[in-house]
Amino acid sequence: GGDFVSFWVKEKSFYQKMAAIAIPLAVQNLINVGVSLLDTVMLGQLGEVAMSGSSLGNQIGFIYQIMNLGLTAGAGVLTSQYWGRKDSASIRKVMSMAYKISMTLAAIFTILALTIPDILMSFYTKEPEVIEAGAQYLRIIAFTYLVSGFTMTSMSILRTVGTVKITLYMYIISFFVNVFFNYCLIFGHFGFPQMGIVGAAIATLIARVVECMIIVVYVFRIDKKIGFQVQDIFQKIDREILGIYMRYGAPVLCNEMLWSIGSTMLSVIMGHMGSNFVAANSICQVVFQCTSVINQGVGQAAGVMAGNTIGEGKYKRARNQSLTLFVISIAFGLLSSLVMFAIRGPVIDFYKVTEETRVIAYSIMDMMCILVVFQAISTINMFGTLRGGGDSKYVLFFDVTSMWFFSVPLGWLAGLVLDWPVWLVYLCLRSGDIFKSIACIFRILSGKWIKDVTRTDEEKQEVQAEEAEQV
Repeated sequence: GGDFVSFWVKEKSFYQKMAAIAIPLAVQNLINVGVSLLDTVMLGQLGEVAMSGSSLGNQIGFIYQIMNLGLTAGAGVLTSQYWGRKDSASIRKVMSMAYKISMTLAAIFTILALTIPDILMSFYTKEPEVIEAGAQYLRIIAFTYLVSGFTMTSMSILRTVGTVKITLYMYIISFFVNVFFNYCLIFGHFGFPQMGIVGAAIATLIARVVECMIIVVYVFRIDKKIGFQVQDIFQKIDREILGIYMRYGAPVLCNEMLWSIGSTMLSVIMGHMGSNFVAANSICQVVFQCTSVINQGVGQAAGVMAGNTIGEGKYKRARNQSLTLFVISIAFGLLSSLVMFAIRGPVIDFYKVTEETRVIAYSIMDMMCILVVFQAISTINMFGTLRGGGDSKYVLFFDVTSMWFFSVPLGWLAGLVLDWPVWLVYLCLRSGDIFKSIACIFRILSGKWIKDVTRTDEEKQEVQAEEAEQV
């Protein structure tokens, strides 16, 4: 008992800082889910082809977003520790480098989506009408990659210095913009043409442009913490910072790339199980995202706080925070499970789908209620604390192993070879989460995850010696 009390963080400031970062992020994640929910509901009125077309058409953008998130999360490992040291000049250098890589990535994806949309869609499905609908959607969505790349990179770095409210306001505005244009352009209201799935894509594009404009004004005109200027974009990439990024940030980028390819494989497996399975899964994903927004918010807060605390040179405190957050992650996982169980009925019954799809959705949802606990543990501890603490190679190893040695082969075997019942197939598709949550428990307890990326070895030894004296 005494040991438990010794690590538990009691300072109010710790929980206030966690809430200040986690709550706006959770609300922001919820708004994002709201947008995709309304997309699904509005396109659902047009039938399962439009719904599947936009869902699979978004997979290409999803791969880009995941890669961009990997890039910015990698940069965030550096900027959160630099912010702990109050070193804004280095943050500007990291930011400049991140924008350059992000824009290059966006350009590649845009060209692919504009030139070969049909080929890209045919990876996910063999149904010609779904391919056609998805390709129409892709040709317009392609233009969102550049603007959303700039927005995501900026938001991710602003978050590491504790600036989260601007992104919340930005999302609230873009939510209403998106809903309004969705309503007008999908169904042809207020004198707009009725454009169906193409209208949904245009509405998304307008919303992304609005987001980008808000962030541009904030970064260059309002922000005082980082002080990023237009000329900073054109500065040469700093060799030393690139070196640190390659060591601690690049594994995060590789991680997200390999994970997104694995995630795409899971979509391919589901796609080949038929459009009923795809439709049921997209309904369940919405419920899953709604109930796990707070876990993602706390996970992102955990990462920022681990980075800031290590950047300040307080290693013992970082360890105590990690153990406290580990206990919190279990509590949030159980809470998510209860909420999901309570809302699953009304949500599934709300959709106009066939009886078969409804039965599949219930089956997936019951399994999700169990898996969400493991998912919360891995989100908060692995992608929050461990990654924020600079332990990105460990996270890379276990995230990729869980995807490629558990989820993909077991899902393929269960769904496409053995034809197991839906709940078992879904358990196999998500088995990696169980494996990951076990891996991160051992790592957190070992304390070996604390990697100070901004200090030399001599500086680290000085910090440890000071800490030892205080004990």
